[in-house]
Amino acid sequence: MDFGFGEDQELLRSTTRRFLTEHQSLADVRRSMEEPDLFDPGVWRQGAELGWTAMLVPAEHEGGSVTGQPLVDLVVLAEELGRALNPGPFVPCNVVADAIARFGTELQAKVHLPRIARGEVACAWCLSGDGSPEQSAVEVRATRTGDGWRLDGVARYVHGAGDAALLLVTAKEPDGDGVVNLLVPRPSTGVTERVLTGLDLTRRFAEVRFDCVSVAGAAELAGGWSVVERCLSVATVLQAAESVGAADLLFDSTVDYAKKRVQFGRTIGSFQAIKHRLADLLIELEGMRAAAHYAALALGDGLPDADEAVATAGAYVDDALAHLSGEALQLHGGIGFTWEHDVHLFVRRAKVNQVLYGDGAWHRERLTRLVEAAMAQSGGA
Repeated sequence: MDFGFGEDQELLRSTTRRFLTEHQSLADVRRSMEEPDLFDPGVWRQGAELGWTAMLVPAEHEGGSVTGQPLVDLVVLAEELGRALNPGPFVPCNVVADAIARFGTELQAKVHLPRIARGEVACAWCLSGDGSPEQSAVEVRATRTGDGWRLDGVARYVHGAGDAALLLVTAKEPDGDGVVNLLVPRPSTGVTERVLTGLDLTRRFAEVRFDCVSVAGAAELAGGWSVVERCLSVATVLQAAESVGAADLLFDSTVDYAKKRVQFGRTIGSFQAIKHRLADLLIELEGMRAAAHYAALALGDGLPDADEAVATAGAYVDDALAHLSGEALQLHGGIGFTWEHDVHLFVRRAKVNQVLYGDGAWHRERLTRLVEAAMAQSGGA
């Protein structure tokens, strides 16, 4: 297990940062925020050539990673995408690709994974009616019809649904306590979406409705709720890495502003109170980084404490980004509250990330249950 990024991973980082600067920088995202669609298929395909969607895809299906730790490689990418508040479906595409690779049939992998890896197909994950990761919140119902399924219901707060050509739909069985996970291509008869207005202006979320949608039995992934648990773990790690990237840029820009802004004849960064606040934010940022990186290492390497590591990242990182972005807003003073300054975009992203894929309270409760179970198993008090 390697805690440091290697030369190849740092090259991936610098290449990705340069690509985003040239093709989809934060300034480009800002210019397109008020457009109906933020998704740029051309940029997405070029990003796929850099590995954005291929790391978790097996080599026999046109995937591949930079090192032997593909999830850690993805963390490098996620941090760079987070710095630019990238609007693309990076998290859902990799979640769906990983689910197919792990739980899909050979035919499903052969049909879908190469197209995902090449950036030809964008994906979205339809999880629940209110966006929460609780099984009780799943509102899409799956009814058996001969050798297939019929889907009815709604999933909300689905990132990138309007541009997705492949949906991973988590649906509950009306006559049982379990769930099924089905791959639904778009367009499909009976599948409609409605764009939801949200706080984060740099991404698009949608409500996806299913009305008597027929799905072949061959579209089902094996595993039931285990698929959802794996998807949630991957999504939590990648979103945490994106949040680290956003926090890193925001912290650097705030320090830079403090070094230049003059008040009472001195730069505000020279005031002891400002130094203390910035030092506290740096400690918070490094804690975010440690939590996200270890979660990726533990989950990617299948360590015994992987579930605890992922829950720790989910419990801490996004809440920390929300706090750091709020402090950055205050430290920028009046200019930070203007539309023209980018800091409010990071605050918006942070507040949405706090509730995606489980909020901090949900992950803390999960972490508590995991620790209690481990103690009970070991006979500890």
